[in-house]
Amino acid sequence: MAVELQTQTQSHYDRYPFIEGGENRIAWWRAYLRDFLPDEHIAGRTVIDVGSGIGEISRGLIDRGARLTSLDVSLQSLNRCREINPEATVYHGSALKLPFGDETFDHAISIGVLHHTPDCRQGFHEVARVTAPGGTVVVFLYNFWSVYNPIFQAFKPLKRLIPLDRVPLWMIRTLQPFARTHLGQRLSDDQLRRLLGDKLWTPQATFHSVAQVRRWGAEEGLRMVGRKRFYLGYANVMCFEKDGTLRPESRKVTLRCVRCNSIPMLQDDRGYRCDACQQRYDVDGGIVRCPM
Repeated sequence: MAVELQTQTQSHYDRYPFIEGGENRIAWWRAYLRDFLPDEHIAGRTVIDVGSGIGEISRGLIDRGARLTSLDVSLQSLNRCREINPEATVYHGSALKLPFGDETFDHAISIGVLHHTPDCRQGFHEVARVTAPGGTVVVFLYNFWSVYNPIFQAFKPLKRLIPLDRVPLWMIRTLQPFARTHLGQRLSDDQLRRLLGDKLWTPQATFHSVAQVRRWGAEEGLRMVGRKRFYLGYANVMCFEKDGTLRPESRKVTLRCVRCNSIPMLQDDRGYRCDACQQRYDVDGGIVRCPM
């Protein structure tokens, strides 16, 4: 069931990547995340963006000096991410089994992604696992106590009857006021359809209270140090610090085999290879392809 749902989600976002906001969206997220990840905390540090999509949020962190690793389940989105972020290292893989060793990144973010996976709790665990002691974790998750939750549940029968590409334009265009107030820009019909695909026609979305996510953090050795309600409270952005002290020097990213969990992966002319089980991560078009 989980594999099937992940495949559906991958296909969905390959066909309908999240909208592009361009420089306005990059600048907005660059400023928004500064409260959680100040410039002096990320400059020269390794940061992973789990579920980067097309990479506009990654771009804002790179602009502030971070050494970025972007990972997403959608290859179509990552092709665009590579164009926007030529400096980043880009991985095609699953948030539920990150292809990295424990404590290999100084900081980690996952913005609006884990609630679309088959197991949000497992995704949260993986983000915490790859973050170094003393590092910061920032996650954006849909709010259980928001009106968006019953709206999403109510739309489930409709989306089973009407494929996203068959949703009439008049319905698509009802999202324009939301886009203008939430995103600060007017979207094309294609972009509005992609927005609807993310908010209501996505194969999976789960909703979580702050108390629940705070408990998850405590179970993973993370202490919540800040949060913000996001746009009318439909989501929460929560910031955690991992127990321990961050090393003065930035960490070197270590790859782990998703099949047998061996580390490190050995680099060769095609990409990376596990010496224990021979599992490969080939590099194609600048993207490291990890089995899911």
